[in-house]
Amino acid sequence: MDFNEFLHAQALEMGLEAVQLVKERQWRRIGVRIILHDVLVFQYLMDGKNEDNYLQGKINVVKDTGLSSDEVYNRKAEFEYLLDKAKYCVSGGAVPIIVNNEVYGVIAISGMTQEKDHELAMEVLKNAFDRING
Repeated sequence: MDFNEFLHAQALEMGLEAVQLVKERQWRRIGVRIILHDVLVFQYLMDGKNEDNYLQGKINVVKDTGLSSDEVYNRKAEFEYLLDKAKYCVSGGAVPIIVNNEVYGVIAISGMTQEKDHELAMEVLKNAFDRING
């Protein structure tokens, strides 16, 4: 998905939607972080969540590769340098926000299985794309 633009208000909607979907589906508690050009524009840690390392580690994977953390996980033999657990978390759940063919930001979700984290990030990103592009 390549957006023409992506505003802070859209990041807010996307983050709130992720939290709402988790509550409605009665999934495990999550943390959500959205950054745009290295600026934190949305973060929410559901009650009981206090870790920051997984979210930032997943974001670092996307920022350094331009790929989703799930794709990097599935191709980890190609990305051995990302195995530094102090900086990276090679696990599904972080997805690049692409604007005009460039990585403009990242949405990261953590707290469930890596598959569900990735699925939810992709769902809310697609919903945001559909809302913006009608």
